[in-house]
Formats: sequence, C-alpha cells, structure tokens
Amino acid sequence: MNIIKPMKVIASVTTLCTLMAFSGIANANESAMFDSPRYHQKGGAHRGNMMKRMIKVLSLSEQQQAQIKAIKSQAKEQDKNFHASMRQFRQEVKALVHAETFDEHAFTALQGSYQASFAQAGLAKAKTKHAIFNILTTEQQQKWLAKMEKGKEKIKEKRNRN
Repeated sequence: MNIIKPMKVIASVTTLCTLMAFSGIANANESAMFDSPRYHQKGGAHRGNMMKRMIKVLSLSEQQQAQIKAIKSQAKEQDKNFHASMRQFRQEVKALVHAETFDEHAFTALQGSYQASFAQAGLAKAKTKHAIFNILTTEQQQKWLAKMEKGKEKIKEKRNRN
C-alpha cells in the first residue's frame, strides 16, 4: 500500500489550514496595528540616529554637539504642550472616523479649531531647524545639504521602483 500519497494530502491540507488561520489573525490585527503606540513611535528612533549621523558626517565639535543638544532639549519642552494637543486632536478625529456616518462639517470645524496649534508647532519646528543649521560652519552646512539632497534622491528612486 502506498502511504506517501495520503501523507502528501494531509500535509497540504494542514499547511492550507495553517495559512488560512494566520491570514485571518493578520487581518484582524491590521487595524489595531495603526492605532498602537508603537506605530506612532517609529519616528523616535530615527531622530536619535539623526544626531549620530550629523556627528559622524559633519565631524561636529564638542561645543557644537552641546549647543545642538541644548536646542533640542529646549524644543522638546516646547513640544510637550503640542503633543498633548495633537493627542486630543487624534482622539477626536478617531471618534469622527468611527462614527456610523462621516460628518465632513464636523471634521472641517475640528481641523479649523486646531489650525492655530498646527501653525505654532510648525513655526517652532522651523525655528529649531534654523537654530541648529546656524550652529554649523559654512562647510558643514553645504555638506549637510548635500547629504539631505542625496537622501531625497534615494527616496525618489525607491518610489519609482515600486
């Protein structure tokens, strides 16, 4: 009696059932993934690497590093209020999105009420970048701008490939 053929069928059916079970779990967790705190924190690791990259690429002096760290810590203090405001905004948007019917007027009004906060945060971010950029020497500024341009080109290439 040939036992290999029934074993292949059993293995195929088991594999198929396992794949179906895991795909159902993946789909169930997909919406939860975008609401998780880890999803929103991914940028944090990037910011830490940015400072290391600046130090390495630009050969920052100890004094420049200390000045940049001071600017960043000051900006972090200013951002605390904005983060609380953004958290509230996202909760209110989530309530609108999860409602039975979407109310465009309510969303527009909500976004309008937070517009001043968004503008203030953008201004603070631009001031921080300006202060950091002006700590660099002219040569370091040119080097950093070239590095940023190269990064933008990489992103464009990656998007064009997909």
